[in-house]
Order: sequence, then C-alpha cells, then structure tokens
Amino acid sequence: MRYLFIIFLLANIAFFVWAQRLTPQTQSDFKVVDEGITKLQLISEVEPSKINNSTNTLNTDNNNALNDNLQQLCYSAGPFDIEANVHAAQERLDQIVLKTQIRKLTTTQEAGYWVYLPALASRAEALKKGRELAAAFVKDYYVVTSGDNENSISLGLYREPYNADSRIVELSTKGFQVKKEVRIEQWPEFWLDFSITETQTTLLPDLKDNYPNISQNEVSCKTN
Repeated sequence: MRYLFIIFLLANIAFFVWAQRLTPQTQSDFKVVDEGITKLQLISEVEPSKINNSTNTLNTDNNNALNDNLQQLCYSAGPFDIEANVHAAQERLDQIVLKTQIRKLTTTQEAGYWVYLPALASRAEALKKGRELAAAFVKDYYVVTSGDNENSISLGLYREPYNADSRIVELSTKGFQVKKEVRIEQWPEFWLDFSITETQTTLLPDLKDNYPNISQNEVSCKTN
C-alpha cells in the first residue's frame, strides 16, 4: 500500500510539470514610465554626431557669453627699429594681456640726391668722358663699371637738394649735361599690437621706459 501511494504521488508531480510546460505564460502590460513623460536615453544609445554637435553648440555659446562680458582695450606700440626689441616686448606683455601681434612694415625715405652723367655706349667712351672731366678740373667723379648703371659717371651723392643743385650748375657751366636722381632708402620697422581688459590696465607697463623712441597709444579694436 505504501508503494502504491508513492507511485501515485510521483505521477501527479510529473503531470504537473508537463502541464506547466504546455501552458503559455501570461504577458504583462507593465510600463516603465507613466504616459506623457519623456523616456531617458543612455549616452551609449545616442549617435556620436549628435553628441558632438551639442557639445560644440554649448562651447560656442559659452565663448560668446565670455567675450560679451569682456570689455577689451586695444593698444599699439612702436615703431621698433630692431626686431629683437619687439620680440622682447611681446614676451613681457604675453604674461599680462589677452593677446599680442607683431606687425612688420617697410618704410621708405629720400636718402639723398645722386648727380651723374648717363651711361655711355661703351666702357671706352665712359673712360674718355672721364678724361674730359679731369681736363675741366672736375673732381670727385668715378666711372661705374658694373650693375644697372654700368658705364655711367657718378659725380656725387648729396643729402641736401641745394648741394646737388649747386653741383649741377657747376658742371653745366663747364659744358656737361648732368642729371639728378632721388635716392630712396627702405628699412623695416616693427609694431606691437595688443589687447587687454579694463581690469588689466593697472598691470600694463609703459614700454617707453625701456624703449624711449617708441610711442604707446590706445587704438580702435578691430572686429573679426
């Protein structure tokens, strides 16, 4: 009798397990969030391009807000005639100001007046004209033997125009048709432009203390 009871019990357990496997599980309509609430999205689920665009927009907005809050003042110092000096001044200001920039300009100026006889057809003719000048007791001349003015005869370089004109009158009275040419000198000069905030003005050094031949003036700020 005892064995028969155990057999019936095992049969019932087997039937229960078999029935559970055949019965489909009930699907639940459970909702993670209530209706009308935006679903959270993980960063790993967002496209990289959208993340970059959002970051760039945020950075741009922050930079614009920062620039709007900064009241810039702009200055220009120069001219420096030695390039090493302008770089030294720039290194000094870089620790204080917002930004610096070096500008290089080329300056031209009349350096004097050249009195000369125009180039002759050959070296032999130029030397012959030189002997004529010597016979007329003309001093301070030489025949140009190379370069753009080859075979011309130089009769002097003068700083002041009236000295050049006097030389021309002297030679003209002796029968020589001479000419005068303005000589131009070119040399570089350097300017240092920089901008600061109003709160930095108390820290701004006067560069004229170290470079007395320059000026340091406030200028209009350039807009980008």
